[in-house]
Amino acid sequence: MILIKGIGSIGKRHLTNLLALGYTDIVLVTSKSKSDTLFENLPAYASVAEACKNHQFTHGFICSPTASHYTDLKDFISHKISNIYLEKPVNHELNDFSFVDSYLQNGGSIVVGYDLHFDPGLMKVRDLLVSGTIGRVLSANAFVGQYLPDWRPHEDHRKGMSASKEKGGGVMLDLVHEFDYVCWLLGEPEMVAAFYQHNPELEIETEDVADVLLRFNHNISATIHLDYHQQQLIRNCIITGTRGTITWDLALRKVFWINASKETTEFDFSAFDRNDRFVEIVKSFMNGNGDERLSSFKQGIKSLKLVLAAKLSCQQLTFVNPSIIKH
Repeated sequence: MILIKGIGSIGKRHLTNLLALGYTDIVLVTSKSKSDTLFENLPAYASVAEACKNHQFTHGFICSPTASHYTDLKDFISHKISNIYLEKPVNHELNDFSFVDSYLQNGGSIVVGYDLHFDPGLMKVRDLLVSGTIGRVLSANAFVGQYLPDWRPHEDHRKGMSASKEKGGGVMLDLVHEFDYVCWLLGEPEMVAAFYQHNPELEIETEDVADVLLRFNHNISATIHLDYHQQQLIRNCIITGTRGTITWDLALRKVFWINASKETTEFDFSAFDRNDRFVEIVKSFMNGNGDERLSSFKQGIKSLKLVLAAKLSCQQLTFVNPSIIKH
């Protein structure tokens, strides 16, 4: 049986995909009205404790606002849900997660929802890097921007999670995918520097623009730009090597690479719908087949530390080693 905590946009997406995959034993924990036809026939409770009093769960999805992830994770673990899907990021701050260690050591499983690992374009980039197509990697430049009011047009962006510090919003936590996938492709950074902005136009209290510089081992550097202001979605990454360059463009759904002979090759994945990667990650999580594309809790913590290190760098105007970030 499956428990889903939180039926906002991502919770609804996972619920819809689970139903489409044939899973019907689903229970919800939500404060929303059951008048929503999507889940009007599903059992719904006000708390995890109440749901677990009436059902036994093998799988659980934490889809609540970021600032609730810590307490929800504690709740799921204390009620012995053995397979947990935790939406990204792990949390908005680095709390004491020592309770997770014994859970994992005793056979529990936590997957963090970095669905871009299931994007065919990004998978292609990873394969090209592993095969040495562009030689030794020198640098990467990741860019993502989209106008915040367009994210959820049916909601007032000023009242949503992205706009609130208390709820764990801000462009760096919202778009933590970029921190995660750059590390998935290049490894673990040893130094971080960043500058972020808080502009008045969007009328939110969180940072809305950020530029991050990462230094990796083997003399690799990377930049990440994130913003809430692009009027049309831009999401891409350019990776330069000693024998060529790879460009991943999620908005165009294409990957281009050029070799040392100036020959260009294109991989088109436009037939792959955005929701397909959410379907694939949920299938993999439910199957429990050890898919290496799934992000572990440890990997999720590393991405959170990078964001916190970036914020600290801006506040202190200095380079920061992510390893100094402690709970």
